[in-house]
Amino acid sequence: LPRHNHHPCSHCTPPSQSTHSPNNNPSSAHLNSSIVFSSTDSLFFCDFLSTFFFIIHSLTWTSSHNSMKLSGKLHIPNYIKSKASFGQQDAEEKWLKIKDAIEHIYDENASSLSYQVLYTCGYQIVLHKHGELLYSGVERTLKQYIQGLRAIIMQHHDEVFLKKLLEQWEKHRTAVSMVRDILMYLDRTYVKTHQKMSVYTLGITLFGKEVFTQDTLTRIQRLLMGIIHKDRNGEDIADGFLLKDIIQMMLQISKTEVYEPHFEQEYLKRSREFFVAEAQEYFENSTATDYLKRVKERLRSERERASRCMDPSTRIKIENLIKKCMIEEYQFLIIEKPGSGCRVMLENWKLDELALVYEFLGLVPSALKPCLELVNSYTREKGFAVIKDEGKDAKPMELIEDLIMLREASDELLDRSFSHYQPGSQQRVCDKDFTLGIRDTWNEIVNEHERFPEYLSLYIDSKLKKGKQQINENEFDQLFNQVIALFRHLRDKDIFERYYKTHLAKRLLHDKSQSDEAEKSFISKLKNEFGFHFTTKLEGMFADMRISQETNDRYKTFMQRNSSEEESQLNAAPPIDLSVQVLTTGFWPVTQMVSVSVPPHIADTVNAFEKFYLDAHSGRRLTWQYNMGSADVRMNGFTKSYELSVSSFQMLILMLFNENSELTYQQVLDGTKIPAKDIKRNLLSLTVKTTAHDRVLNRPKGVKTISSNTVFSTNDKFKSKKVKVKIAPVVIKQDAQQVAQTQEKVDEERKWQLDAAIVRIMKMRRVLAHRDLILEVTKQMSSRFMPSPDSIKKRIESLIERDYMGRVIEGEHAYEYIA
Repeated sequence: LPRHNHHPCSHCTPPSQSTHSPNNNPSSAHLNSSIVFSSTDSLFFCDFLSTFFFIIHSLTWTSSHNSMKLSGKLHIPNYIKSKASFGQQDAEEKWLKIKDAIEHIYDENASSLSYQVLYTCGYQIVLHKHGELLYSGVERTLKQYIQGLRAIIMQHHDEVFLKKLLEQWEKHRTAVSMVRDILMYLDRTYVKTHQKMSVYTLGITLFGKEVFTQDTLTRIQRLLMGIIHKDRNGEDIADGFLLKDIIQMMLQISKTEVYEPHFEQEYLKRSREFFVAEAQEYFENSTATDYLKRVKERLRSERERASRCMDPSTRIKIENLIKKCMIEEYQFLIIEKPGSGCRVMLENWKLDELALVYEFLGLVPSALKPCLELVNSYTREKGFAVIKDEGKDAKPMELIEDLIMLREASDELLDRSFSHYQPGSQQRVCDKDFTLGIRDTWNEIVNEHERFPEYLSLYIDSKLKKGKQQINENEFDQLFNQVIALFRHLRDKDIFERYYKTHLAKRLLHDKSQSDEAEKSFISKLKNEFGFHFTTKLEGMFADMRISQETNDRYKTFMQRNSSEEESQLNAAPPIDLSVQVLTTGFWPVTQMVSVSVPPHIADTVNAFEKFYLDAHSGRRLTWQYNMGSADVRMNGFTKSYELSVSSFQMLILMLFNENSELTYQQVLDGTKIPAKDIKRNLLSLTVKTTAHDRVLNRPKGVKTISSNTVFSTNDKFKSKKVKVKIAPVVIKQDAQQVAQTQEKVDEERKWQLDAAIVRIMKMRRVLAHRDLILEVTKQMSSRFMPSPDSIKKRIESLIERDYMGRVIEGEHAYEYIA
């Protein structure tokens, strides 16, 4: 054996370190050496030793008390018996050796034992069918020793009781581990066959039964509760690891019979009492924020203790207990606490404190619901205070700005107070319920005011056109995001589109747009947000402006090339410089077809352009929209000439005064054929005096109402600080009748849109139930407006009358498409 080339393991003493026999014979050194076993490494030795005994009948060893001499035959030692000669008496003798060894182990005198001999004894007892003798003997011996341990442990005072208990436990565990290594073969065969506890488990179980009696457990429980109570109150603990070690001992002995009934139950009971008392005392004497901070610290400390000392299931239970006693019971009180509750936090905009509320109320299912309702109510209250303020109707820009500020505040509230980190990510995401609640609340706010689409369009118009309210180009992106954030909540987006088209048309046609790039950027954002269908007409307006510029360039080149030719009156140079914007019908908000009386020299210029354009584009027709044009008119007869920038209607009015110094209202009306509502507005603007210039036309003093006999005359004393004078038409605020007219036109457009959607759906589906058709149409149209089921039903009936579709069977709620 010593010459066998094997690698010593951790449980075998290498030959160079072996303890030799008295004559220091190397041949016997390996067999008689003391070997220290470990619980994890002894299996190799056992396997090796048992294999050695089964192949030994082909060899003979000579052995003596002092030495072993190799003599050609190997003599089997006396402690190895053949199966035939091993009886009950031999088994008892072997057991006595093992019993004596167990006593040496418990006396901490194991260094004098030969583990090879002891293992062989156990092996032979089991091999010769005396395993019950060995197992029951081990059980009796361990039980007797443990009973003696209990008496030793219980005599100690409380100050050292747990420490001494732990010392005896560690000593017992070490001893049982060594006994297990000796009786490894017993565990591997007899224990498995007879379904008994392993030697180590037996030793641990016996310790629990004999030591952990009711009085012992009561004492342990009382002392452990005292340690935990001191720790909770911030008192110093002498041995910080004692609690952990004692609890782990109880877990190892038995979780269900020792740990849970004699520690965990009492621990949870006393914890509940402690948490209830602490919560009540601290909530009454602190603010809601300070209370939550105390709960946060309590939760942290209890988690840390439970994770360090106790079973994982206990940590979950203690966390749930804190949530129940300190959070769930106070969820409404935290929100409503006078002077420091959630409403006060919202009023004072304490977002970090609200985040603390969200963090802890979120630990309890449905505890955030009262907070969610409060946030929605607060947002609705603030929003309605703005949207329902009657004074804001006179200041629509201020109304929109206030709503933008409130909307940004809602976003900040979500980001900072009601958001959390995604699992496994450093990115914060807003809480789904709070996000949906804020969205629904803002849907109510925005759609509460019927003129909100108009006001929103006016707001963006004031920022994009040249003037006092225009903004810097680097602020456009922020502006657009703010407007779209409100626009998302708007239900009737098609009404906004109509107003926006009108305002955009004025900016483009009158060259009032501050930046074409900004205009296109906003349309691009609308397109990305709501689809290309929403912006098709807006993009078409920009395309018309580009094509018109190219057409004007070609027209001017044509006129310059033909200005010297006098073959025809058409090719004669026009008396005025004309710039025409050719607009595509359907893209632009053309509200009326106005036929006016135009002076001959202007009519000649108009006819020249019309012939040029129609020669290049046969099949098209031009309709002149004088109500949408503008003109620059030079005004003479003063110390210096002035250039007036006026609308086309104002130009026609001023041209009449070339021949007359004064005219009545009726004469102006007859001479221009301008509609009465437009001519009054344009006439009044010419009679207005500003800080920059005098009035262009005079009217009788004290006359507030224009009649057919009201006389207008030229102002011979006209003066202006600037040579170029801008005369803007008087802006008449849209009255209820005009709003109703706009809504009527929108409703008419919606009819055609609903018809088109219904026909598209039926053409694709062929046959469809009434309910499914309503849902499909609503889904398709929701990006522009929210149609009512009644309006859809009316359009279905109209399409049936016009034979676009029909009912499948009379009386049933289903339709079929008619090709």
